[in-house]
Amino acid sequence: MFVDLPDFNYLKKLAEEDPEELDFLCHFYSRQLIDNAPEKYQKRLNGILFQIEATKRRCKNPLHRCISISKMMMDSFENLQVALTEVVELDLNAPHGNVTKKEIPQENNIINFPAEDMQD
Repeated sequence: MFVDLPDFNYLKKLAEEDPEELDFLCHFYSRQLIDNAPEKYQKRLNGILFQIEATKRRCKNPLHRCISISKMMMDSFENLQVALTEVVELDLNAPHGNVTKKEIPQENNIINFPAEDMQD
């Protein structure tokens, strides 16, 4: 599905002058995307949209929103990365071909920005 989004400069202007309209557009395009997604993904996408909107309501200002939602995305990406890098090896010497997981050391290079430091 192709969606013709407004250009960046228009969205930037809305962010500065009419944030409510920007929120409306964000919700509109999100709903459009979810409604046109395969039915098997719609429940999960609605759940993600709910989490995003709940996070946005808790934020004190646009920067706080950006950081909070970016953290949500990074957490999700990290979970995906862990799932993809868990190497499952078939131990051919074990009886019945038991599957074992190979341990992979995790390194975190993420700097946390505490939410309580955000000011209006």
